[in-house]
Parts: sequence; structure tokens; C-alpha cells
Amino acid sequence: YNENSIYIGGQLSKTQGRTFHYHVTGEIGIAGQDVGNIDISAQADLNFKLFGDTVQLAASGFFRRYQPTFYYRHYHGKHLLWDHDDLNSSTHTRIQGMLSYAKTRTTLRIAVDELTDYTYFGQSYTINSSYRRIGTQVNVRQSDAPINILTASLSQNLTWGPAHWESVLTFQNSSD
Repeated sequence: YNENSIYIGGQLSKTQGRTFHYHVTGEIGIAGQDVGNIDISAQADLNFKLFGDTVQLAASGFFRRYQPTFYYRHYHGKHLLWDHDDLNSSTHTRIQGMLSYAKTRTTLRIAVDELTDYTYFGQSYTINSSYRRIGTQVNVRQSDAPINILTASLSQNLTWGPAHWESVLTFQNSSD
């Protein structure tokens, strides 16, 4: 096998100033095996004064559509063999917001992810009468239903003498 791809992309940024910043990048596969792959990501932040200190409100996100990699599509080994030219392109989308308050060193982050046509390796086997695994099979699988992930994280930096700790409380929920 010999696979090559050509991508085209761009970047747009505003990094100077104190109040508003943004950064956007994107690329798309225009030729070869990865034609149609898309990767777009963006970040923005807004800084403003509150009670004599700076609060930062930030947002970020991305959209990625990509074909499963070579070894998900083709594998010829001693014990395993597959050729899957019919796999769908996977998509991964994330939208995230973050609120940071420098005075109390507290950060709140909330994110929502969705994955469609997630590609993974699945294994199956049979257990015989002497409790040994026989007939082991490994194959590539794709999730039929979208996978949704909700993440909420509260982070607090603490200082005690010369030591510095960061306490993080995270809640993550996924459903499909």
C-alpha cells in the first residue's frame, strides 16, 4: 500500500491587546486518501475588570471529520486479517466555555462533545469447558449511535507556605 494526501489550510489570529483575543485554524484534505477530511478549531477570550481584578471568559471549540487511519481500514497479520474500505468518516465536535477569576485563582470549565461513527477495535472469544479462551477474534467496529460527553470542571489553586496545590473537581457524563 502507498497512500499520500494533500491538505490546504489557514490561520487567523488576534493576539495583541488586553481585552479580546481569538485564534482560528482550519485545514481540509483536497487530494489523496484523506480527501474530505476537515479540521477546524477556534479559541476566543474576553478579559474584563470585576472588583479590581481581571475575569477571563473564554470559549473554544472544534469540528473534525476524518477517515479512519490505515490500520483501522487494512491489516494483514499472522493471526488477524481485515480490509474495511466501507468505514464511514468519523466526526468529533466540541464546544467549551471557561470562566477564570484571577483574584481567587478559580476556573470553571464546561464542555460538550459529540462523536459520530466512532471507530474502535472490538474483541470477542469463546470460553471452553476448561475455562480457556478460544476462538479469539479482533475486528474494527464503528459505533452506530452518537456518543455525547458533558464535562464540568471546577479548579481552585491553593497556596500554603512554599507549597502550591491545585484542587480540581470534575464531573463527566457520557451517553450514547
